[in-house]
Amino acid sequence: MPKTAGSGQARTLTPEELDALLDAAPSHTYRALWSVMRFTGSRVSETLALRWGVIHSDRIVFRAADTKTQGSREPMVGASLREELGAYREFWTNRRGKAPQAADLVFPSPRLPGQPLTRAAADLALRTALKTLGDAFPSGVSLHTFRRSLATTMSQRGASLKTVARFTGHANLGQLQNYIDVSHATEAAALAVIDG
Repeated sequence: MPKTAGSGQARTLTPEELDALLDAAPSHTYRALWSVMRFTGSRVSETLALRWGVIHSDRIVFRAADTKTQGSREPMVGASLREELGAYREFWTNRRGKAPQAADLVFPSPRLPGQPLTRAAADLALRTALKTLGDAFPSGVSLHTFRRSLATTMSQRGASLKTVARFTGHANLGQLQNYIDVSHATEAAALAVIDG
């Protein structure tokens, strides 16, 4: 069941739906934020805490102090995320008139120097993008959609749970299984077994 009024789980989206959502982002900042979440399976709070020094060409280091589980992880950075981050770095540099330093926040608040964007701002931007996409776009999308979509897509395309957990940081593979959605086609095929 898609998330409704705070109940249920965040809707998972297909890669094509995620592309459309990123294209509807209200700014370069939110497109980059959602890209990190989409391609690393990170939570919004740990993504907002990122500093430029933890972003490497092949990995992003999520520090233990910034994660829910208090464990660090280093998901790989693929070509799509590398491209998004390169474009965002250029935008960040042009906006601030200087190249980012290792200690600089990747997603700083525009109003509070030295503070990251807030979760509320990220959620508002997501609501704005969803409104732009209209009623035809799937409902039940939340900031957790990016994390669940990564886990679901990786699993459906043959990645082991242990591999998916390298991205999401789940220590318990049973909990990770709760993140993985069953595709509509798989669900319909199972129903057909009993429904004729």
